[in-house]
Amino acid sequence: MIWEGYGASVVGTSHQTTGAPCQDAFLLRLCGPVVITAVADGLGSAAKSDTGSKLAVAAAGEAVEQALATTTPLTESQWHEVLRSSFAAARGALEQHAAGVLQPLRDLATTLLVAVVTPGFLAVGQIGDGAIVARRFTGELETVSLPQRGEFANETTPLTAVGALERVAYRVLPAPITGLALFSDGLQNLCITSATGQPFEPFFAPFFDTFTPPFDREELARQLARFLGSERVCRRTDDDKTLVVIARMPHRSEAQA
Repeated sequence: MIWEGYGASVVGTSHQTTGAPCQDAFLLRLCGPVVITAVADGLGSAAKSDTGSKLAVAAAGEAVEQALATTTPLTESQWHEVLRSSFAAARGALEQHAAGVLQPLRDLATTLLVAVVTPGFLAVGQIGDGAIVARRFTGELETVSLPQRGEFANETTPLTAVGALERVAYRVLPAPITGLALFSDGLQNLCITSATGQPFEPFFAPFFDTFTPPFDREELARQLARFLGSERVCRRTDDDKTLVVIARMPHRSEAQA
């Protein structure tokens, strides 16, 4: 089973007007039958959250890759441990950076979503907002990780918060999937129903439909960036926007059917 994927992060119009950088970041590592991906959304109130989001996805991805290099296949309980170690590594990277530059940890505040896909398992973890949507073999879409709501509107818990690692939500599904999408909260209102968390299928279908030969990852990433930065999208959200999409590529016989 071969997986492909692409993603893009685009600065929001609210940041363009102030000259602020894009505070979203993502990671995508395609390793044959295994995919490691992460999305982070730096908090707008944090001075260096763009740095925090980049550090978080890099450290989380590295931790997962190291774990898979030493122990495979994994049981369901072992997958939970891999996820916990990835979030601990991301938190540790933020703490180390803050100490090195004599900066408050809160200046690096960011959310974090991590997903690992293997032939037998889908393992996801999340702290903060954003969400993860999976496509089953039936074609049905399911939100497998929901935005974490704070006590007040637009409030979320970052990875830098006190006790953050105890608030991470983990889920390990032993059922195979054919596609996955991770996105930051800038896209939430466009692609999932706020009341129920159900995915909006017409949003995701065009992206999953791109996974047919010939597959040009770089061109699709450029097209995605243009879409995320389009007037059509920016009319509905002025926040930074990140979307990562992966899917199982069809075998040659399937593509010709």
